[in-house]
Amino acid sequence: MAEVDQAPENGQRPCLLCGTLDDPTVEHIVPQALWKRFGLDPDHDDLARFRTDLCYQHNQATSALHQRPQMLDLIEKGTPVTKKTLQHLGDWAIWVTLLLSLARGSGVLGADASRKMLRGRFDKDSGGGTPKGFRVYAAGIDDTAEAAETDIKPYVLALRGDSRVLLRDDKPIGFSVQVGPINASEAIRLGKIALLVLGPTHESGDDHQARLDKAAAQVGLERIWPLNDALPALGPTQISMANVSRLFTVMPIGADHSLMPKVLQEMHARET
Repeated sequence: MAEVDQAPENGQRPCLLCGTLDDPTVEHIVPQALWKRFGLDPDHDDLARFRTDLCYQHNQATSALHQRPQMLDLIEKGTPVTKKTLQHLGDWAIWVTLLLSLARGSGVLGADASRKMLRGRFDKDSGGGTPKGFRVYAAGIDDTAEAAETDIKPYVLALRGDSRVLLRDDKPIGFSVQVGPINASEAIRLGKIALLVLGPTHESGDDHQARLDKAAAQVGLERIWPLNDALPALGPTQISMANVSRLFTVMPIGADHSLMPKVLQEMHARET
């Protein structure tokens, strides 16, 4: 009887970032300390999608993201809401969603772009830092009831790094139908916090960023990255994660085009 090949277990596959098989380790993308706060076993099979494989060097580099106890308090309990915890949470959310999307093979950015950003942060002597252009929105969760799912009209965005957006001198001039990113944003709920991470976008006008924030506010979210001087309250809010996850899209059909670059809005108007 022929033997059935089994997929390698975590810790036996190449590093997700650099591809080396040397010094393999299991990376808990959502930290073990957080799962334990929720009374969960970080190594349980049900949480396998939140684990990946990194070499020892990259595991050590990424582990610094999770060594922020007050940020973990904010996720678990909804407090403390301070400039420091919000900045840490916004930064953490970007890297966690990039790692998750790269591990599962789909996300806001393609694999090459995601890996380049991750290595730019975590490679030794790379300079590090949070990549420019990302926006992170959050809301405190009211556990007494979930907001009703509504038939919202999503906003279509032109993502930077999307191969379907045709450029000249870094300015959009058209849109193709070739394969590109699946999502414009990544939504995740952990503990008392709902998060939406939005990839870098081509602007639709001078007030583009403010209108992104206004769109996010429609589903109960406040911006935490980049952070304003006035801190968001993140008080308990009834949130529909279905509405949050559908708010922004890269698919133009059936969507609101007002946050697309003007030239792409005009192209869409001519076609319809």
